[in-house]
Amino acid sequence: MPNAKKLRYKLIAVVTVLMTATLVAVAAITHSQSLAVIREQSLTLNSRLVEAGVEKLGTSYSQLNNLFQSIYLNENFEAFLRTRGRREGHSTFQDAALMKTVFLSTLSSRSDLYSIIFVDWNGRLFYATRDEAGFYESYLACGLPETYLAQLEGVDGWEHGLRMLPTQLHIPLRSNRSQPPYVYTAARKIVNTEKRFEPVGVMFITVDLSDLERLTNLIRPDEQAITYIAGAGGRVIFDSSGKRTGGVLPDRLAGRLGGETKQDVVLEDGRTYVMVSAKAADLDWYVMTLIPEAAYTADALSVSTSIVVTALLALLIAILITTVSSRAISRPVEELAAVMGRSGLQNLSQRVEVHGADEIAQLGESFNHLMDKLETSIHNEYVMNIRQKEATIRALQAQMNPHFLYNVLQSMGSIALLNHAPEINTMAMALGSILRYSIQGEDSLATVREEIEHVRNYLSIQKIRYGDRLHALIDVPEYVMDYLLPRVSLQPMVENAIIHGFEQRQEPGNISIRGWMEEDRLMFEVADDGQGIPPERLAEIKADLADCSGAGGGKEGGIGISNLNARLKLLYDKQGALELESDLGIGTVIRIEVTAVRR
Repeated sequence: MPNAKKLRYKLIAVVTVLMTATLVAVAAITHSQSLAVIREQSLTLNSRLVEAGVEKLGTSYSQLNNLFQSIYLNENFEAFLRTRGRREGHSTFQDAALMKTVFLSTLSSRSDLYSIIFVDWNGRLFYATRDEAGFYESYLACGLPETYLAQLEGVDGWEHGLRMLPTQLHIPLRSNRSQPPYVYTAARKIVNTEKRFEPVGVMFITVDLSDLERLTNLIRPDEQAITYIAGAGGRVIFDSSGKRTGGVLPDRLAGRLGGETKQDVVLEDGRTYVMVSAKAADLDWYVMTLIPEAAYTADALSVSTSIVVTALLALLIAILITTVSSRAISRPVEELAAVMGRSGLQNLSQRVEVHGADEIAQLGESFNHLMDKLETSIHNEYVMNIRQKEATIRALQAQMNPHFLYNVLQSMGSIALLNHAPEINTMAMALGSILRYSIQGEDSLATVREEIEHVRNYLSIQKIRYGDRLHALIDVPEYVMDYLLPRVSLQPMVENAIIHGFEQRQEPGNISIRGWMEEDRLMFEVADDGQGIPPERLAEIKADLADCSGAGGGKEGGIGISNLNARLKLLYDKQGALELESDLGIGTVIRIEVTAVRR
């Protein structure tokens, strides 16, 4: 049967969808958790590598400081210092040869040292590189970089200690090398230990980047990762990618340099990187490693792929089992569907033969029971329909009397005009409109415009009764006129205000009727400046309104307000509210609040 086949296919489809949804959720959660674990472990490892890198930089700094100390302790350099001062004359070739011996001896102690340059107090320059050594009468003839010149010009205010200068191309001096290597420089103020530590000059030791290259290769966690060694201002000492060596870091990276070990996510060259950085304690240099986000996702994806493949196999097995099971289940359902297909409103005597006690048998019994109830319900519905029509006829007959009264009031108004009695005509016409509005239609809701018109008719009658004692103000904006209120909801509020405002006093009184919107709520308020309600009576009325009992409606116009409160609860449930406030000798305010609905 087609219906049985549809049921079978639906069961297979449901199992497939549920298993697929579970598979997708498991894959997503696994991938997310794997990514988080791999990233956390990798960041821990990378942080340790970066911290090891800054430790190594600190060691290099100490070694450079020791190198300066070894030059100080060199006998030839001490001999040279004893003859130096601020006012000595020109250096001799013997001085140059002496310095050459000292410098070349120092250069041979480390393979990454490239040159040593010394400028004495009078501007004389001694130098030695791996290619040559020499001497200049004036350092101004050598084209020293600006960073070197800045150290020479500020030597008077320079305290002891090393100053690390940023990476740049080595000054060529007398070398014929077409492309000098990149070096970074350690500068130190030299003082004469034999003459009360009088300043003698400035010495620069340049170091090539081979040691920094080995350092970055050691701490780089991945071939795609980028490691920077940079100064505090973002000047790049070394870049493992070779793109920014001797340049500056982008602002987005330079701004993330800080004292403690830091971790962050940055966007660089269109790719997302996880950044780890730390500061070398004494060097004021930083080590920063950028690891591509893809390095984490690739590992997490391999874990997720394994889980997805396993889940796919489980899905295929589940679909196979579901297909076999659904075929066995659908056969008895097919028989039940055949009987139900032959049943209808014209043939309610059809029943299913029940065999066994399983769920399908229970379904057959339920079908037979349903057919029994359906036969009975159709009979009862037929009888109820006849009774409903009879009730409608009686209701139509009951409406004839109010319509008759409305027509009589219209006739009375016409006769009053003929006899020059306009007040009677006004009251008759207003009362007729009020009566017609009260019996009009079966809808329990009316527009604000209709409610306001109903209140105006009511006020016109009360105005004739109270004359100049009654002052009413209606302040309802046009934009709320098409929203819906319970029919005859404003008039009981106005009636309550008139009772509390004018029943017990002779002086004039004021009534205000206001309407407005607050978000999706429609608000109406009727206020009077009458005598108010005593506190004890006010408490009783509020208690009656709270439980909708209406028990206190026998005094002070309570019937209309209690009725209105009950209708609000029935029509709007918790979305409708009526509030009553009164101060003895000051006045009373009634406020209703309903959900704003337009017709």
